[in-house]
Amino acid sequence: MKERKPRIGVVLSENPVILEGKYIINSPYIKAISRAGGIPLLLPAGASMDGVLDFAELIDGLLVPGGQDVSPLLYGENPAPSVGYTLADTDRTEIALVREASKRGIPVFGICRGMQLINVAFGGTLIQDIPSEVPGAICHRQNMAVRSELTHEASIKENSLLSEILGAGSMAVNSFHHQAVKEAATEFSVTAHSADGIAEGMESGDRRIFAVQWHPEELIDRYPVFLRLFEYLIKLAGKGGS
Repeated sequence: MKERKPRIGVVLSENPVILEGKYIINSPYIKAISRAGGIPLLLPAGASMDGVLDFAELIDGLLVPGGQDVSPLLYGENPAPSVGYTLADTDRTEIALVREASKRGIPVFGICRGMQLINVAFGGTLIQDIPSEVPGAICHRQNMAVRSELTHEASIKENSLLSEILGAGSMAVNSFHHQAVKEAATEFSVTAHSADGIAEGMESGDRRIFAVQWHPEELIDRYPVFLRLFEYLIKLAGKGGS
């Protein structure tokens, strides 16, 4: 009997700013999962807790993608002036699903907002707006039209999971964010930084939850090394699959 490919859940958001009345996801996430050997499983935001538990039964791994800002209310703050667009249904669904995945040992990979969401899910906080809160910050918000351009360096710690996947030292990445991890949740270590000290990667102690602040799905065609992040997720997910 043919072995089933790991099913990787991705939560879809309704995004009235971009396209009202539709669930949407950027296609590079789906293509990256498929190229790495997984089956993308699209899960709608707004699920009840029973729905989240049903989702968890279906998936072998979870990808938490980029998107809108994580609501500051979730980490005990009011929004800064630059935070004007959040989606409560998406935040709630993803936080509940990330926590449930952690309980079940389901591997989780977060990208950009996904890294921030994972941190908040486990009690961490965020920098709400890098330009106004971090003196001397470099540019972390490149033009969205050039998504596969490398724009700044990220330094990866030795002996970290990220170093095992991508190599230790400095590597150039792309960047589309104005929020970032501030205080990391106690279960996590920040294992990559940009030159201005902004967190660029983190991982849990058991290495089953990991995240990067850049967008590797946009880079895999020009820079295949970044596909390794998705391949690692699929590898972990396959160990739990039937």
